[in-house]
Amino acid sequence: MNHTLKRTLALALALIFTFALSTAAFANPNGSGEGEGGGAITPTPTPGAPASADSITITVSGATISATHIYIPVTVMNASGEAVTLESVYNKTAGESVGSDASSPLPMTIPANSSREVLLTDTHSGSNSGTVTRTLVFSFKPDSGSSFTKYQNVSVDFGVDVNGGGSNEGNTTEAVDPAFRLSSYDEAGEFVPAPSGNAGKGVVVRIPLQCLRSNISNVTITPVLSTSLDSFPFEISALDYTQGLAGSLYRGAIVEFRYSGFKLNKMVTAGVKKVDFTISWLEDWDATNTRQSMTISIYVNVIKGYEEATNPDGTKPVSKPKVILDSYSISTDKIYAGEQFDVKFTLRNTSDEEAVQNIQISISDTAEVGKLMPANNGSNTLYIAKIGKGETHTETISMQSAPDTEAKAYTLQLDFSYEGASNVASYTATETIAIPILQRIRIKVDEPTVYDDPWVGQSCALYFALYNMGKAPIYNCMVDVEGEGLAMEETYFGGTVAAGSTMRADFSIIPSVGGDIAGEIVITYEDVYGEQMEERLPLNLFVNEEMPMDDPGAMIDPETGMPIGGDPGMADPGIETIGGQTGGFPWVWVGVGAAVVAAAVVAVILLKKKRAKELEDV
Repeated sequence: MNHTLKRTLALALALIFTFALSTAAFANPNGSGEGEGGGAITPTPTPGAPASADSITITVSGATISATHIYIPVTVMNASGEAVTLESVYNKTAGESVGSDASSPLPMTIPANSSREVLLTDTHSGSNSGTVTRTLVFSFKPDSGSSFTKYQNVSVDFGVDVNGGGSNEGNTTEAVDPAFRLSSYDEAGEFVPAPSGNAGKGVVVRIPLQCLRSNISNVTITPVLSTSLDSFPFEISALDYTQGLAGSLYRGAIVEFRYSGFKLNKMVTAGVKKVDFTISWLEDWDATNTRQSMTISIYVNVIKGYEEATNPDGTKPVSKPKVILDSYSISTDKIYAGEQFDVKFTLRNTSDEEAVQNIQISISDTAEVGKLMPANNGSNTLYIAKIGKGETHTETISMQSAPDTEAKAYTLQLDFSYEGASNVASYTATETIAIPILQRIRIKVDEPTVYDDPWVGQSCALYFALYNMGKAPIYNCMVDVEGEGLAMEETYFGGTVAAGSTMRADFSIIPSVGGDIAGEIVITYEDVYGEQMEERLPLNLFVNEEMPMDDPGAMIDPETGMPIGGDPGMADPGIETIGGQTGGFPWVWVGVGAAVVAAAVVAVILLKKKRAKELEDV
């Protein structure tokens, strides 16, 4: 009866203590305000309203205590109409910053009308006892407006009442005599191997425990979380890994806890890792309901772990911040020799971990000295103070090419020298920019010369000279004619005409209509980049018609003096007859006509030979 009365009295005291804590929490549920105090109830924010301290609710779950750290699960609810960022948490009581676990790093963005979970990692000296209250300051930055803070009191129970009195319900003390030990076999007598696996892979952790006492109940087990992969080699994907067992255990009983959702961190190294678990329980005979606790350790075999790259000498390589040419543009599409142009280029620091500083850029022409140079006697060196992590910087330089620069693409070289902002190590890099240079085309063409008297359907010879007066060759020169009734006898291809050279074009055309014809001689050619250009010369001709050939009797055979195709018995009515006989053919006039034709043919032949000799002499 006395035993039952004691337990009833302890339970009543615990209820009174819980009610007192609840009343204090209701008076200041969030600990918000500009100080630690403040008893006003947090008003309900208006949906869609800007973020403020009143629109943020912070809920703290039970803390987990290790030898040196306190792990505090926190849920932050943003009831405003805009996103806020939890930038940092500060332990005002201890005067130091509070970190967060890798699974929930800070700063953390909390969208409008949403909540996020954060696992805070605070430290302790190891000498605390009883219940210790810490004031944490949460700093928030909304998308609009000014930053604000939110205060939250967190009670951490270290398991021993400092004053040695009052109810200990909910407290945990380290057991003097252990109540459990690891067992090599499960309840069915099967051997339980140590957990093992490769980095980045899932692994099942089985923890068989043998009870060493009687009347043990309400057993719980939880791993000791750590940011050190040697102490906790698994990925932390949950806020709480506590498992419990209802009912009572007796001496010799074996109970197994199983963690099947553990996954080895991909960065864990190979080897054996010691992982601690905290076991707590109640003893049925203890009227104060004080929870006892102990720590057990298991060993995890990481067979294939993460291997860091090393230099040949065994040293660890250091990440090198790189500066690259991200993009560039030239102020004009065509750059002619002797003209000024601007080059705009953007540099990027590709490192997300380190800024670069003291950047010096030297600009030079890699192909020929003196062909590309800074304009207006400018400097060929640039200086940039700093480029932040992952940031870009844009510069513009004015350049000029020499007037005698050959038409082709040139390479402008940028040599960088810079330092890392954190380690002040020196680095160098080189980038290039292609600069295409053109020479202006200067062409002079003589008036065309017509050698022959043009006749319909007959070949007519023409000639002209083209002079390349520029400093670059022209390519694929071709000649054609345009105009009514004009056509080339054959295509004329002049090929390449070097700078300072002459192309002499002799070609023939065949007119198909008579009379005055106005046409053009079309000369096409290309520059070094294949862009086609043309020159046009006017061509005016008078083309003679063909002689009418309708009356075959009008055509005389020079051999016989008789009409071709006529009747030999018919005498020419214009010729007198003697003695009734037709007179002879007028051979004198035929001879004169033949001589004139022969002279004309000889003249044409001589003229063509003379022209051919002139071309050969040239």
